[in-house]
Amino acid sequence: MNVAADRLSDQLARGLAALYVVVGDEPLAAQEAADAIRAAARAAGHSERTVHTAQGRYNWEGIFAGSDNFSLFAERRLNEIRIPSGKPGIDGAKALETYASRLPADTLTLVSLPGLEPKAMKSRWFTTLAAAGVVVEARPVERAQLPAWIDRRLTKQGLRADRAALEFLADQVEGNLLAAQQEIDKLALLLPQGAYDSTGALAPGGSEHPQGASRSFRAVTLADVEHAVVDVSRLEGDAFQDALYAGDAVRFAQIVTDIKDAGEAVPAILWQVSAAVQMLLRLKLAVAQGDSLSGLMRTLWGRDKQRAPQIERAVKRLGLAQIETALADLALIDRQAKGLDQVGDPWDTLLRVGMNLAQPVGNGKR
Repeated sequence: MNVAADRLSDQLARGLAALYVVVGDEPLAAQEAADAIRAAARAAGHSERTVHTAQGRYNWEGIFAGSDNFSLFAERRLNEIRIPSGKPGIDGAKALETYASRLPADTLTLVSLPGLEPKAMKSRWFTTLAAAGVVVEARPVERAQLPAWIDRRLTKQGLRADRAALEFLADQVEGNLLAAQQEIDKLALLLPQGAYDSTGALAPGGSEHPQGASRSFRAVTLADVEHAVVDVSRLEGDAFQDALYAGDAVRFAQIVTDIKDAGEAVPAILWQVSAAVQMLLRLKLAVAQGDSLSGLMRTLWGRDKQRAPQIERAVKRLGLAQIETALADLALIDRQAKGLDQVGDPWDTLLRVGMNLAQPVGNGKR
């Protein structure tokens, strides 16, 4: 069974499957799908969690650990199998086929994969997984559908935007859903409350609500969105990406200091850093799968195309482990900024991201 990531909630509401395979190159959709599956598993009593990350010379026997435990007192488990490269190899393929053919009792299994080539999705190991469970596709949102996607996300935040604001925001994020979500989070922090009263009547200055909702909304206009984006640009938000690609730790630290001193909230600029790191991760994984780096550079568009030489040098300079560590730190920053993680300061963590990616040329670890 295949479901799009944005339809996963419907499937989960009908009952949990024993196996889920989240596959795709859209990081926000993949992350949210995996989070939803984990939350549903916890709610169903799967309190024990094991995570296997298959990298390098991985011992695939580990995914079977505990699968033969039939004790009456055994806890329900969540078994996560992450394959960052999307290539399990010969031993991994056999292990996955065996695992899927006899899924362990009282266990929900979550397999996470990047986007796969059509040939890989027709392979025996993948089709065996697909036949045993639910494949969740984390697909990019096309430009034509992006304003509607943003509008739905804004509504969940209590925001209602006019068409011009939605189109402008869609152009700015250039198809990066993580950037779009973080821009939405920023708008929720920056805009005042009360565009609508509790009856749904339009407050002074508010834009018309097309569905006549009976809740309180914040109105978002083109001017609001332009002001938020211009503020970030003025404080050299775009320069974050240039500093990261160049491995310029001093420049990165200076930008962090300038933006922090100006009173900006972390979510206001986090998406720019995240977009750069996500770009590096996608390219690094594609190269690991055998794609030509020079060929990948020709697929870039917008500002990324203009930065192609910088990006290419960064992919060659950095190792996969460095990029994945930076991505984990960015997720931590998001939790810290929202108050979900009380340990540490998001600005310090952001500095750590820059330092981690500022390695000398040629010293990146694989």
